[in-house]
Amino acid sequence: MKKSLNLSALMLIVALITFALFTLESSGQITNLKVPQVVNTNPGLSKYDTIPKVSEYDTVPKVQYITPDKIEMHPAYYLNGQFVNETILKSLNMKSIESIRVEKEDVVEDSQKYYGKIFITTKESYKLSLISLNKLKSKYTNLKKVHALFMIDNEIINDDYDKYQVDERYILKISIEKVDHAEGKLKLYVIRIFTRSEENIMRTKTLRIRGEQLLKG
Repeated sequence: MKKSLNLSALMLIVALITFALFTLESSGQITNLKVPQVVNTNPGLSKYDTIPKVSEYDTVPKVQYITPDKIEMHPAYYLNGQFVNETILKSLNMKSIESIRVEKEDVVEDSQKYYGKIFITTKESYKLSLISLNKLKSKYTNLKKVHALFMIDNEIINDDYDKYQVDERYILKISIEKVDHAEGKLKLYVIRIFTRSEENIMRTKTLRIRGEQLLKG
């Protein structure tokens, strides 16, 4: 019985694929990789940032500003032949992936240069339903004209909500939270998207069982 890959294993796969992408000769290719892939798109640190040294004897908190690295070289992603934002991988069902093919050839998409191409093909039986975060907000919430912050599986999304796409079929639950500042000067809505990951499904089942037990008690 096959076991699904955990996040650490998936991140290792991404690291290996990325390493291969930028170390192969220009004519080289890696084809038909039968493994799923997830890319961590957290911005990380710019090369101009430094990590403050921390000592157990320090009494003053260190402040560090995290800024996107503008010099990173990203590959272009194609999902079933269609150019997509790499952020789709955050809400893509890994079990739906049939194969991954990597090519080193650079390409320009939407006036932006990408270093290498990654082609992801889903299983024929799996039907994707892609939707941008802003369209998802209009479709499923009453916050159509209200600014909101998106989170996916407890991760804050900082990308363009018009371009950031998710797979509707892989969404388990959408939760809306309103955050009010104590003095009433700030009102913020947080739209939390929970994917159908094994962890989220298991947590939902556990909460349901606990709730039933409390009702019986």
